[in-house]
Amino acid sequence: MSKQRVEPADKVINSTSEIDFEAIFKKYFPALRKYAQLFVQEQVAEDIVQDILIYIWEKRENLQIHTSTEAYLFRSVYHRCLSQIKHRNIHSRHLSQIEIDLRQAELSYFDSDQNEAIRKLFMNDLGRELNHAIDNLPPRCREAFELSFLQDHHNKEISEKLNISVNTVESHITNALTALRKKLSKLMAVLV
Repeated sequence: MSKQRVEPADKVINSTSEIDFEAIFKKYFPALRKYAQLFVQEQVAEDIVQDILIYIWEKRENLQIHTSTEAYLFRSVYHRCLSQIKHRNIHSRHLSQIEIDLRQAELSYFDSDQNEAIRKLFMNDLGRELNHAIDNLPPRCREAFELSFLQDHHNKEISEKLNISVNTVESHITNALTALRKKLSKLMAVLV
Protein backbone atom coordinates (compact mmCIF):
# COMPACT_ATOMS: atom_id res chain seq x y z
CA MET A 1 0.00 0.00 0.00
CA SER A 2 1.56 3.28 -1.05
CA LYS A 3 1.17 6.45 0.87
CA GLN A 4 -0.13 9.47 -0.98
CA ARG A 5 2.21 12.37 -0.51
CA VAL A 6 0.49 15.57 0.71
CA GLU A 7 2.10 18.66 -0.69
CA PRO A 8 1.98 21.81 1.41
CA ALA A 9 -0.84 24.03 0.23
CA ASP A 10 1.42 26.98 -0.46
CA LYS A 11 3.09 25.03 -3.30
CA VAL A 12 -0.29 24.05 -4.73
CA ILE A 13 -1.86 27.48 -4.27
CA ASN A 14 1.17 29.55 -5.27
CA SER A 15 1.47 27.82 -8.60
CA THR A 16 -2.19 27.71 -9.61
CA SER A 17 -3.47 29.17 -12.80
CA GLU A 18 -7.04 30.35 -13.23
CA ILE A 19 -7.98 26.95 -14.59
CA ASP A 20 -6.38 25.17 -11.61
CA PHE A 21 -8.04 27.58 -9.20
CA GLU A 22 -11.43 26.97 -10.79
CA ALA A 23 -10.88 23.26 -10.19
CA ILE A 24 -9.97 23.94 -6.54
CA PHE A 25 -13.10 26.11 -6.22
CA LYS A 26 -15.35 23.41 -7.67
CA LYS A 27 -13.71 20.68 -5.60
CA TYR A 28 -13.85 22.38 -2.18
CA PHE A 29 -16.70 24.88 -2.35
CA PRO A 30 -19.62 22.47 -1.66
CA ALA A 31 -17.93 20.78 1.31
CA LEU A 32 -16.71 24.09 2.76
CA ARG A 33 -20.18 25.61 2.42
CA LYS A 34 -21.78 22.64 4.20
CA TYR A 35 -19.16 22.89 6.93
CA ALA A 36 -19.78 26.62 7.37
CA GLN A 37 -23.52 25.96 7.62
CA LEU A 38 -22.84 24.10 10.84
CA PHE A 39 -22.09 27.53 12.33
CA VAL A 40 -23.97 30.14 10.30
CA GLN A 41 -26.96 30.48 7.99
CA GLU A 42 -26.75 29.26 4.39
CA GLN A 43 -26.25 32.61 2.67
CA VAL A 44 -23.65 33.74 5.22
CA ALA A 45 -21.86 30.40 4.83
CA GLU A 46 -21.74 30.80 1.07
CA ASP A 47 -20.39 34.35 1.39
CA ILE A 48 -17.71 33.26 3.87
CA VAL A 49 -16.47 30.43 1.64
CA GLN A 50 -16.44 32.65 -1.46
CA ASP A 51 -14.55 35.36 0.42
CA ILE A 52 -11.92 32.87 1.61
CA LEU A 53 -11.43 31.38 -1.85
CA ILE A 54 -11.18 34.83 -3.44
CA TYR A 55 -8.73 35.93 -0.74
CA ILE A 56 -6.55 32.88 -1.42
CA TRP A 57 -6.64 33.57 -5.16
CA GLU A 58 -5.73 37.22 -4.73
CA LYS A 59 -2.95 36.54 -2.18
CA ARG A 60 -1.72 33.25 -3.68
CA GLU A 61 1.76 34.53 -4.45
CA ASN A 62 2.43 35.71 -0.88
CA LEU A 63 0.59 33.07 1.19
CA GLN A 64 2.68 30.97 3.56
CA ILE A 65 0.66 27.79 4.11
CA HIS A 66 2.32 24.76 5.67
CA THR A 67 -0.57 22.28 5.71
CA SER A 68 -2.67 20.64 3.03
CA THR A 69 -4.96 22.81 0.95
CA GLU A 70 -7.99 21.09 2.45
CA ALA A 71 -6.82 21.56 6.06
CA TYR A 72 -6.02 25.22 5.41
CA LEU A 73 -9.41 25.87 3.81
CA PHE A 74 -11.43 24.16 6.55
CA ARG A 75 -9.47 25.93 9.29
CA SER A 76 -10.00 29.26 7.50
CA VAL A 77 -13.74 28.64 7.24
CA TYR A 78 -13.91 27.67 10.91
CA HIS A 79 -12.14 30.82 12.09
CA ARG A 80 -14.12 33.09 9.74
CA CYS A 81 -17.40 31.57 10.99
CA LEU A 82 -16.39 32.12 14.61
CA SER A 83 -15.45 35.70 13.78
CA GLN A 84 -18.83 36.19 12.08
CA ILE A 85 -20.70 34.78 15.10
CA LYS A 86 -18.72 36.99 17.50
CA HIS A 87 -19.38 40.06 15.33
CA ARG A 88 -23.10 39.22 15.11
CA ASN A 89 -23.34 38.79 18.91
CA ILE A 90 -21.60 42.10 19.55
CA HIS A 91 -23.87 43.78 17.00
CA SER A 92 -26.99 42.23 18.57
CA ARG A 93 -25.97 43.32 22.08
CA HIS A 94 -25.27 46.81 20.79
CA LEU A 95 -28.66 46.99 19.04
CA SER A 96 -30.39 45.62 22.14
CA GLN A 97 -28.76 48.27 24.31
CA ILE A 98 -29.79 51.00 21.84
CA GLU A 99 -33.38 49.71 21.89
CA ILE A 100 -33.35 49.67 25.69
CA ASP A 101 -31.94 53.21 25.83
CA LEU A 102 -34.53 54.48 23.34
CA ARG A 103 -37.38 52.83 25.24
CA GLN A 104 -36.16 54.33 28.52
CA ALA A 105 -35.90 57.76 26.92
CA GLU A 106 -39.41 57.36 25.53
CA LEU A 107 -40.79 56.25 28.89
CA SER A 108 -39.02 59.02 30.78
CA TYR A 109 -40.64 61.55 28.43
CA PHE A 110 -44.04 60.36 29.67
CA ASP A 111 -42.94 60.25 33.32
CA SER A 112 -45.03 62.81 35.14
CA ASP A 113 -42.19 63.34 37.63
CA GLN A 114 -39.88 64.48 34.83
CA ASN A 115 -42.27 66.14 32.38
CA GLU A 116 -44.30 69.09 33.63
CA ALA A 117 -46.64 69.04 30.61
CA ILE A 118 -47.55 65.41 31.20
CA ARG A 119 -48.06 66.09 34.92
CA LYS A 120 -50.43 68.98 34.10
CA LEU A 121 -52.37 66.82 31.64
CA PHE A 122 -52.80 64.07 34.21
CA MET A 123 -53.76 66.54 36.91
CA ASN A 124 -56.25 68.25 34.58
CA ASP A 125 -57.70 64.89 33.61
CA LEU A 126 -57.84 63.83 37.24
CA GLY A 127 -59.49 67.13 38.21
CA ARG A 128 -62.11 66.80 35.47
CA GLU A 129 -62.80 63.16 36.32
CA LEU A 130 -62.97 63.94 40.04
CA ASN A 131 -65.40 66.81 39.50
CA HIS A 132 -67.53 64.67 37.20
CA ALA A 133 -67.55 61.81 39.73
CA ILE A 134 -68.46 64.18 42.60
CA ASP A 135 -71.27 65.72 40.52
CA ASN A 136 -72.71 62.23 39.94
CA LEU A 137 -72.92 61.40 43.67
CA PRO A 138 -76.38 61.38 45.28
CA PRO A 139 -77.21 64.94 46.52
CA ARG A 140 -76.85 64.38 50.30
CA CYS A 141 -73.78 62.21 49.80
CA ARG A 142 -72.22 64.92 47.59
CA GLU A 143 -72.99 67.64 50.16
CA ALA A 144 -71.43 65.66 53.02
CA PHE A 145 -68.33 64.89 50.92
CA GLU A 146 -67.85 68.51 49.76
CA LEU A 147 -68.28 69.88 53.28
CA SER A 148 -65.80 67.34 54.67
CA PHE A 149 -63.09 67.28 51.98
CA LEU A 150 -63.47 70.52 50.06
CA GLN A 151 -64.46 72.85 52.88
CA ASP A 152 -62.64 70.99 55.66
CA HIS A 153 -65.59 70.71 58.10
CA HIS A 154 -65.72 68.16 60.91
CA ASN A 155 -68.44 65.49 60.91
CA LYS A 156 -70.26 67.14 63.85
CA GLU A 157 -70.41 70.48 61.97
CA ILE A 158 -71.71 68.72 58.86
CA SER A 159 -74.40 66.91 60.86
CA GLU A 160 -75.60 70.21 62.32
CA LYS A 161 -75.49 71.98 58.96
CA LEU A 162 -77.39 69.23 57.13
CA ASN A 163 -79.57 68.40 60.12
CA ILE A 164 -78.61 64.71 60.10
CA SER A 165 -76.84 62.45 62.62
CA VAL A 166 -73.05 62.10 62.75
CA ASN A 167 -73.45 58.41 61.84
CA THR A 168 -75.38 59.39 58.72
CA VAL A 169 -72.64 61.90 57.80
CA GLU A 170 -70.00 59.19 58.20
CA SER A 171 -72.11 56.82 56.09
CA HIS A 172 -72.50 59.46 53.31
CA ILE A 173 -68.73 60.16 53.30
CA THR A 174 -67.88 56.43 53.21
CA ASN A 175 -70.32 55.89 50.33
CA ALA A 176 -68.90 58.90 48.47
CA LEU A 177 -65.33 57.66 48.87
CA THR A 178 -66.29 54.18 47.71
CA ALA A 179 -68.08 55.52 44.64
CA LEU A 180 -65.20 57.88 43.81
CA ARG A 181 -62.63 55.13 44.24
CA LYS A 182 -64.50 52.91 41.77
CA LYS A 183 -64.90 55.65 39.17
CA LEU A 184 -61.35 56.95 39.45
CA SER A 185 -59.50 53.65 39.89
CA LYS A 186 -58.34 53.45 36.25
CA LEU A 187 -57.08 57.01 36.23
CA MET A 188 -55.39 56.58 39.60
CA ALA A 189 -53.60 53.46 38.34
CA VAL A 190 -52.17 55.48 35.45
CA LEU A 191 -51.10 58.27 37.77
CA VAL A 192 -49.48 55.95 40.26
